[in-house]
Amino acid sequence: MRLTEIALQNLRRRKIRSILLVLSVIIGVGSIIFLFTTTQAMKEDVANKLDQFGSNILILPDTGQALTFGGITVEAPTQIKELDMSLIPLMKTIKNKETLATISPKLLVDTTIKGQAVLLLGVDFPQELHLKKWWQLSGLAKNQIPTANEVILGSDVARTLGLSPNQTVTIKGQDFKVAGVVQPTGSAENDQAVFIDLAVLQKLANRPNAISLIEAAALCYTCPIDEVTKQLTATLPDTKVTALKSTLESRNDTVSKFNLFARSVSLILFLASSLVITMTMKSSVEERTREIGILRAIGFRKRHIFQIVLSEAGLLSVLGGLLGYLLGMGMAATFGSVLIKTQVQIPWQSNLLVYALGGSLVVGLIASLYPAWKASKLEPAESLRYI
Repeated sequence: MRLTEIALQNLRRRKIRSILLVLSVIIGVGSIIFLFTTTQAMKEDVANKLDQFGSNILILPDTGQALTFGGITVEAPTQIKELDMSLIPLMKTIKNKETLATISPKLLVDTTIKGQAVLLLGVDFPQELHLKKWWQLSGLAKNQIPTANEVILGSDVARTLGLSPNQTVTIKGQDFKVAGVVQPTGSAENDQAVFIDLAVLQKLANRPNAISLIEAAALCYTCPIDEVTKQLTATLPDTKVTALKSTLESRNDTVSKFNLFARSVSLILFLASSLVITMTMKSSVEERTREIGILRAIGFRKRHIFQIVLSEAGLLSVLGGLLGYLLGMGMAATFGSVLIKTQVQIPWQSNLLVYALGGSLVVGLIASLYPAWKASKLEPAESLRYI
């Protein structure tokens, strides 16, 4: 009779104990699978939202006199050296172009309105509003895009000029309707600027196709941000491409906390499952002292006893790993997105089955080493005393 057949017979004779051990593995593996997949979805959802709450890449002219705009160093509008709209199509040719979710070119022009010095910020409104999803706008309906003869005012500009939505403001001899006002944000580039259609401002300033800088939002949950920066630098001539470290560090810090949480809980579950397996197998060995003595008396060697105990643990662990994967993955795919309230759907991940089976087998074998060693050390004469 083969050792595996003996192990299977032992498991069938002790169904309750076998079921309890399998359940412990199922709970451990299922919990880890559920935790891992949902945490990954949470990380992706948080990273995507952080990436969409503003730019994380700036593209500036490489030379020329610079000025500070809202804490951002940009080319002075009066400089001959400036960027060109032709850079936009070039940005979409890089290897990781799919990561560039939003590309928002801007033109900065100084002007005077009602005797007040004002900064005009020419933007592509659809891209700008997509980039600034966190803006709170009064006077502008949700998803409404201003037209070419409309402007958006920063809160400070609106207060200084005494303007509100639907009123008219004259800019460089042309009348514009105030489509909306940005509620206070605490940043100069939002509160102290007048946002106007980029093409219109280029025409008013007699600077066709000119832009001062480009803000881009790269969805970099999995993309190599440094590599994207290098690709843009190599593709865009006479530019300086900079990744905004504060945005990236904020995102990475949040993602790292999710990683630490997932690993900590997984370690606890791993240790708990190992302890349950060890205690179950140890109790099983102590109850089978007579049986082990008989096996030893009829010629079974110590290594045979050792192999039988490990075979039992291995079979139960693999079965528990399979059922745990199905339970954990099924729960995550069906209810995970609802439970963690994320927009990221959790798909079935077949590669986790390999890890679940391998991990549960390794845990089961390691946790059974001591009980198996103890069983193999039992001497026939001592064991047979219990007959």
